[in-house]
This record gives sequence, structure tokens and C-alpha cells, in this order.
Amino acid sequence: MLARCFVLALCVLSARWAQELAAQTAVTPPTDTAALQRLLVAEDARGTGAEGVTPLLEALRGADTLLRRLAVRGLGRFQRPEFGRLLLPLLDDSLPATRAEAATAIAQSLRRVKRSDPAPDGSRLGTREASAVLARALADEQDPSVVDALGQSLGRLPLPDSAAARGAESAIRARFAAERSPGLAHGLYTLARARRATGNLTDSSVAVLRQAATSPDTVVRRLALLTLATADGLDSATAVRTSRDPDDETRRMTLRGAGALSAPLRSMLIAAASGDRSPMVRTEVAAAARLGDVPVDCRPILALTADHNLYVALTAVDSLGSGCVDTAGASRVLRSLVVTGPKAGVPDHRWQMSAHALLALARLDATAARTLLARFARGRRPEVRAYAARAAAAANDRATLLQLARDRDRNVQEAAITGLSATAGHDADSIYLGKLGSSGHQVALAAAEALKGTTRSEAVDSLLAALDRLSATRSENARDPRVSMLTRIAELGSAANASQVEPYLADYDTAVAQLAGGTLARWRSGALDPRPAPLPIRAEPLAAVFLRDGVRLRVTMSSASGGGQFTVRLFPREAPATVARVLRLVRQGWYDGKVFQRVEPNFVIQGGGPDANEYVGDDAFMRDELTARTHARGTLGISARGRDTGDGQWFINLVDNPLLDHEYTIFGRIEAGQDVAERILEGDRIGRVIEDDRATGR
Repeated sequence: MLARCFVLALCVLSARWAQELAAQTAVTPPTDTAALQRLLVAEDARGTGAEGVTPLLEALRGADTLLRRLAVRGLGRFQRPEFGRLLLPLLDDSLPATRAEAATAIAQSLRRVKRSDPAPDGSRLGTREASAVLARALADEQDPSVVDALGQSLGRLPLPDSAAARGAESAIRARFAAERSPGLAHGLYTLARARRATGNLTDSSVAVLRQAATSPDTVVRRLALLTLATADGLDSATAVRTSRDPDDETRRMTLRGAGALSAPLRSMLIAAASGDRSPMVRTEVAAAARLGDVPVDCRPILALTADHNLYVALTAVDSLGSGCVDTAGASRVLRSLVVTGPKAGVPDHRWQMSAHALLALARLDATAARTLLARFARGRRPEVRAYAARAAAAANDRATLLQLARDRDRNVQEAAITGLSATAGHDADSIYLGKLGSSGHQVALAAAEALKGTTRSEAVDSLLAALDRLSATRSENARDPRVSMLTRIAELGSAANASQVEPYLADYDTAVAQLAGGTLARWRSGALDPRPAPLPIRAEPLAAVFLRDGVRLRVTMSSASGGGQFTVRLFPREAPATVARVLRLVRQGWYDGKVFQRVEPNFVIQGGGPDANEYVGDDAFMRDELTARTHARGTLGISARGRDTGDGQWFINLVDNPLLDHEYTIFGRIEAGQDVAERILEGDRIGRVIEDDRATGR
């Protein structure tokens, strides 16, 4: 029976992947390639280019069905409610693909609307009106792909109150009860995520989701269980069934919802999962052991610190830092791991266990950790010294933090400054002032944040000088430290500094210009309009990239990081500007030798930037290219720190992550070698990335 279920699951997933592939390849080139380029350029410029939004509006009214669908998608990506109103008639388009795109774009146009916003005037689409229109369309629609798009879009509207949310829920549930599709399940999931704002799902929906948890569609089962976990609706009968599911993600999702179960049943599920064949299920045990309202049992977590899979073992070690019933036993195990970390294995992985154990020990038993810090503060690898800085902060060891604030590595400096801010506060202001001029964005940002509330008289002048220096680089990627510096100047300065801030009204970054305007308005008691002058967007052959088939990357990991290759199939139809940028960076060798600096268990790995830090990337920001595609396991997204702030860094989804949907650009999917990607640990290094239309191997 299990074998039959496994085969059926593979068939369902294969069919879904085949549909994705068809969507990428079955595109008839438009008769007017120049019009396609104009449209894509206008979208990438967010309407600020020479032609504004004219190419999109022309395509919306034109006869070319591909251009019309792309115009619908592009207008939704502007996230402007006035464009949402323009898209309503497209829900009646003769082509299902256009109707589906319209549903997605209407919801995206309302992405920046707040639940508390007043009802809009007639020129702008409001969430109540959008909900009513989408619900009516959902009730009448016959095409399954459009039904999925409508259900997903209806569920993610920022609805203003519980009554509106329950209305949307009722419309989705009515179709979901008869048609167990991923999009409808996703709609209920996003409604459940909003429970604090608009209330939890009704019992009727929970009952339907429990039934869907045994659907033959693997994706539906996963989403149903995730939604039940989010709504605290998992029951014992469903949990027992799904804990034996042949699909790894389904068993993992069962653990996610175990907090709603009785303590004995939860313990039984955790015990079974601790011996599961899948690392992702065993990894989830550390989180599941902390669910419920009973004291945390150390035993399953302690057992996993010896797991043969280093990723699982590190997750367990990190979890021990949050405490459990047997503090003494946990401390003893952690001290042993700090002292006897592995001496063999992949070179780039040997430092991991002892460094993670040190940080966990510092959080659990600061006294014990302090006696072990010195060796790590002198470690050869910067990652080890960064962990030492975090451990020193947890153990309140100021001397070690002061030492590491002078480290040669910028990421170590950042960790030390952040630790000093938390432990020494403004006693270390001289350190922060000295680091404002760092060439590392992460260091300058940490220093500016640490100066909040300082009384040092020279702080404003130092901040202004650092802001001017950083602004002279004309890098959009410097936004975070520049905004932090200007925020400190607004807090600590006065009208006497107005002449030094006034030039930033015309800054190349809109966020900085707006902050300067607000600061000057407060100082001068009068409104001042910012006049941002954005940097020109580099011309890219977007139409040519869009029309390419079979675009792939081959990523080879450094031999010191375990070696191996994985192949990524890119999605130029969905994210042409992103793919164009990534391909250009690949041809420049930009990713070669770069590090994956972030590993979040059962979530994502992230890296590819020039300084192994999320705040340092390609100078020019990338525009988001959001679609209805979900952040499934193995998909690649672009890291961002807000709307339209991608900087070339990637993240790889280690599991299905629907909470990231419609928030981060997906530009590709691992086609081969997924096991290589999923064994990447923090600090692992890329050897080389090449463009290879023929890449298929590992």
C-alpha cells in the first residue's frame, strides 16, 4: 500500500512539474518582439521610464494575447490599487491563462494596502470590492488553473475585519469541499496566517482540511496539514494517519501541528520521527519538542546531537541553547561538543559543531562558556570568531567583544558591535563612532544602530561624514546603513544641521529622499517635498532573455565544502529581468568563490554576495518579479530586504515555503543534484557557476 501511495505521489508531482515546464516552453513568440521589449522595460522601470506605463496599457487593449497577459502581470507587480481596478474586466477574458493572471495581479495590486486603511475612492480598488469580485468569479469559474488562482488570490487579500475574512473563507471552502486543489488550500492557509488580525478559521473549514490531509494530491496534503498547524486544528486521528505518510514533507508538516495534540501523543510522534529516514523530519523534531504547554523534554533533542547527519545534529545543538528540563545534562553535552568537535570530515564543516555548541552553551550556561571563549576568539576561520562574538554577547564577556570589534573580518566586527550594543551600551560609543566609516555595509549599519540614544556631542558630525562618504559610492545596496545613519541624524541633530541634510532631498534613493524630507519638515515645521533622482536602470535584452528556452546554470561547490554539482533550470518567462541580471553576473564570475552565509534549518540557505553578508550585494537593486509559482522545495529565490531590493544574492528553499509566496522572486528550480544543494552548511563556498544549456548532471 505504501508503495502504491508513493508511486501515486510521484505521479502527481511529476504531472505538476510537467505543467510548470510546459508553461516555460510552450510560448509562441509575439509578432512584435520590439513591443515585448518595450513592455518588459516599462515594467522593470516601474513606470518611471521614458514611456511610463504606456506600453503596458497599450498591450492591455491590444490583440496580442501574450502581451496582454504580460501587461496584466506587470501592472499587478506595480502594487498600485488604481491598476487593480483596470484589471477587473480581465477576469472575463476568453483565455484561462489571462484570467488566472488577472486574479493574481488583482491581489498583488493590493499588496501594500493596510487592513486599517479607509475605504478608497472610486479610482482605486479596495479590498472589500476585490473580495466580492473574486468570490463571484470563483463561484462561476470552470477552468481548474483559474480556480486555483482565484482561491489563492482571495485568501491573501488584506481584508479589514473578521466578517470580510469569513466571507472569503466561505467562498474558498465551498469550492475546496468539492475540488481539492493546491490553490484553494493555499487560500485557506493565508487566511489562517492572518488569524491574529481577522480571526481563526471556522470549524467547518477545519473539518474540510482534515479530510484533505489524506488527499491523493501530495501538495494538497502538505498545505492542508500546514494550514491545520497554523490554525491549531490538527486532531489525533489525522495526525496518526499522516505521520505514516510516504511523503517526507507530509510527515514533517504533521510535526508542525503537534502543539494542538495531547502531550502523550505528541511524545509518541516525536519518538517515531526521531528515527525517521528523512533528515528534514528528524530536523523538525527539535522544534516539535518545544510545542505545547508542558516543560521541554531534553531527551529527544539530546539524542539528535549525535545524528549521523550534521545538519540534523547542528539543529539539535542550536535548540539546546533555548533550554529544557535537564539543564545540567544539556550543559554537559554541550561542553563536551565544544571541546571534542569533529577532527575529520569535510574541511569546511569541521568547525561547525564546536562553534554551534559554544553559542548554545553561552545561552544556557554563561559561566561555563566564558572559560572556553578565548580559543574561539583566536580561531583561524572568521565564522568561528563570529560565533565567538555572539557567544561573548550571550555570556556578557565585554573584553572578548572589544577584542573582536577590532577583528580584520567585517562580519566578525558586525557581530562584536551588535554584542557590545546589547551588553555595554553607550559605554562603547567610541567603538561605534570609529566603525561608522567602515567599507562594510553591515559594520556601518551595526554602528549606526548602536548609536541610538547616544549623548556624544561629536556623533552628529561623525554620522553626517559617514553618510556623505557612503552616499558618494552611488550604490543602491547601501540603503540600509544610509537610512540608519540618517535616522540617527534626525534623532540627534537639529535645525542647525538642515543645510547638510537638504541635499538628500534629491537623493538617488527614494527611501533616503523621503526620510530627509520628513526630517527637515520636523526641524523647520513645514512640509518639504523630496525630489529623488533615481539612478538609470541598466539596459538588458529582456525580450531576448524572455524568449530563450532551456536556460540552465551549473553550480559547482568547492572541494573543501564537499564538492559536487547541482543544475538550476531558470525561469525567463516568469522573471526575465531577474534571469538577465543573474546571467550577466554569472558571465562576470560574480558568484565564483562566494559563500553561503545563512542556513536556516528546514527553511532556506542563502548566499552569493561578495562579503558573506546579507547587506552586501550587487550595487543596483533588482525589481521583484512575483508570480503565482509557489516557493516549493528546490526553488531558488532572490534575497531582498524590502520591496524591489534584490541584490543578486540567492536563497534555496530547503522545504516547501508557501509563506514566502508573492513576496520574493522565484527565478529557477534545481533540476539535478538537489542532494548536493541540501547538504550545504554555513560558510560553504561556491567553486564556480556557469551558464550551460546542456547541464543535466550532478
